Amino acid sequence: MQILVGVAGLSLAVLVYAWAYGLAHDPMGPKWAKGQLFASVASLVSTSLAPVGAGFLAAGLLWPDDLGITPGLAIGAAMVPTVWVLSRRLLRRAIKEHSVIVPLPGGPGKPVPTVSSGRLAA
Repeated sequence: MQILVGVAGLSLAVLVYAWAYGLAHDPMGPKWAKGQLFASVASLVSTSLAPVGAGFLAAGLLWPDDLGITPGLAIGAAMVPTVWVLSRRLLRRAIKEHSVIVPLPGGPGKPVPTVSSGRLAA
């Protein structure tokens, strides 16, 4: 049972992070998802769930309970591709098909230098 709780905790941590990342980086996402409070809460939840899930998983592997190791590991192995597919769908929200990212020459926040025709001839 501890293995299942551990796998659920780790899966939930990954899915919460993917959901928050996709929502915060969505160009058409809601305004409340782009703020610092949302980012802080999402990262706090993700970073709190991951060690708890890893601890339960380790405890289940070290001290097996009535359920046993084999069913827990089988369910955990089945959860890996499920979480992978779900997290990719949640992250896809941040990447729009027709969005083009054009980097600035000096980096973000730096003024774009204007090139005069005299400098081009030299």
